[in-house]
Amino acid sequence: MSHHEDLHRAIDAMAPNLWAVSSFIHANPELGHHEVKAQARLVEELRGRGFTVEEGIGGFPTSFRATYAAGSGLVVAFVAEYDALPEMGHGCGHNLICSAALGAAIALKQAVERQKLGGTVMVVGTPGEEVPPPVKGLMVERGVFDGVDVAMIAHGRDRTCAGGPLLAVDAFDFEFRGKAAHASASPEEGVSALDAAILTIHALELLREHVRSDVRIHGIITDGGQAPNVVPDRAAMRYYVRALDRPYLESVSSRVEACARAGAHATGTAVTITPLGKWEPRRNVDVLNRRLLQHAAAAGAHRIGEHPPSLGSADFGNLSQHLPAATLYVELVPEGVALHTPEVVAAAAGEPGRRALLIGAKTLAATAYDLLMDPGFMAEVKEQFTALS
Repeated sequence: MSHHEDLHRAIDAMAPNLWAVSSFIHANPELGHHEVKAQARLVEELRGRGFTVEEGIGGFPTSFRATYAAGSGLVVAFVAEYDALPEMGHGCGHNLICSAALGAAIALKQAVERQKLGGTVMVVGTPGEEVPPPVKGLMVERGVFDGVDVAMIAHGRDRTCAGGPLLAVDAFDFEFRGKAAHASASPEEGVSALDAAILTIHALELLREHVRSDVRIHGIITDGGQAPNVVPDRAAMRYYVRALDRPYLESVSSRVEACARAGAHATGTAVTITPLGKWEPRRNVDVLNRRLLQHAAAAGAHRIGEHPPSLGSADFGNLSQHLPAATLYVELVPEGVALHTPEVVAAAAGEPGRRALLIGAKTLAATAYDLLMDPGFMAEVKEQFTALS
């Protein structure tokens, strides 16, 4: 029996416990930076399996880093996400992501112990993936991933694929300040902050005609006033601006900010622009992505193919700019079903989720094992990553 099959057997043996962890987190959805129950359950499992766990790393109370070190060698990190979406719950399947990381880490640790291999197995719990700021980017800046050679994550999707593009993102809060007045008795005394917000939105809509097709500009009004008979003295918006590459995104973002300043200038209001963070595009290390797909096929994955044409963003892109980092997407929902939907919530709690969890864990563990055992493979990964910089 091959060592990869040993990893599969180990993960199958712990499948009931991994599914119990996933089901608990799914049944107790917590928003970003409030994942107290999820963090506690994952930390308990990892400590119980002999990992040394640090909580609250990088300045994020619901984060953690679990480590098992067996002498010198590579440091391989499995990334865990476990926050849910407002009102919807686990519409992105993060309960599966963290449970797959858990299973992969435990199985790999057992192999390292049994075969007396060198190297370090790590799980990094990264909260708040669904909300600003980009936590993984800040963790990189604060040294959480220092010394890590490769990082990997398994994520549900409508097909099995690896890597693919991620859009870079700039996120902003716009706050407009005017002057309140009675909207009927003395409207001439008022200065409407809402008017400034509406003019800004109109300017942004006109801007869309003059940017590349990969650009996305979208947002919401978070405060448009409190009563229709009062001229709003405050209005606020949150906007995301996206593009395939950071240089072009910077040029578009400067024009978006100019739209907000123009809206304020035209209405006689004041505007405060607050950046909420920068998400980076993904660096794809093809040799690592290909190995993930090979092991996914061996683990029984279905519908293996190319990355879909739809474009999203994730703070995993920030991590991929710092070190070789790869994402395996595992079939969870039927083709064409989008993430952040009730269909994903249901799938992540049922048999499709259980299957995706186990395939993800097996694939991550097998790929990490190859990295520890094959210096040539790791050298090729590093070479390709360096060539992308």
